[in-house]
Amino acid sequence: MRHINQPGTYALVYQCTTPFRATVGKLGPMEGGPGCWIYVGSAFGSGGLKARLRHHLKPSQRPHWHLDYIKAGLQPLEIWVTADTEKREHAWAQVFSGLQGSTCPAAGFGATDCSCRSHLIFRSRRPSFSTFRKKVRQQIPGQAPLHRLMPADILKAP
Repeated sequence: MRHINQPGTYALVYQCTTPFRATVGKLGPMEGGPGCWIYVGSAFGSGGLKARLRHHLKPSQRPHWHLDYIKAGLQPLEIWVTADTEKREHAWAQVFSGLQGSTCPAAGFGATDCSCRSHLIFRSRRPSFSTFRKKVRQQIPGQAPLHRLMPADILKAP
C-alpha cells in the first residue's frame, strides 16, 4: 500500500440508494439518483493520494472540490488508483465515459480546469475493475499498474 503515499490518479466508486439534490458551487443545482457514481481525479499535491482520498472519504465542513457538495448522498464502495507520475484523470474520464451504460450527469463537474466534459460518471450498475483495467491498458500507453482499494484501507493507513 505504499503507493497511496505517492502522487497519482484515482477513481472513487460510490453507490447511491436514494435521490439527492445539491447546489454544486458555481455549477449550480444538481440532482442525482440511485446507481453507481464514479468520480475521477488526481492527487499531485502534498500528501499524495492518501491525503486527497482521505479528504474525499470524510464529510466536508467547507466544500472545496465539486465532489464535496454531493458526497454526503453517496456511499464509497471502492477506490481505483495508480501511482503514476503523469496525470491520467482526463484519460480515465474518457475511458469511463466510453464504457457501455455510462452517462454524464453534470457537465463540467470536476473538470473546470480542463476540456473534459465531466469527471463524474453515472452508471446504473457498478463497473468492472477488470474491464476498466483492460480498457486503460489498451487506450493509455505507459499507464502504471492499477490498484483496487477499499475505503477502510485509506482511512486506517498510517
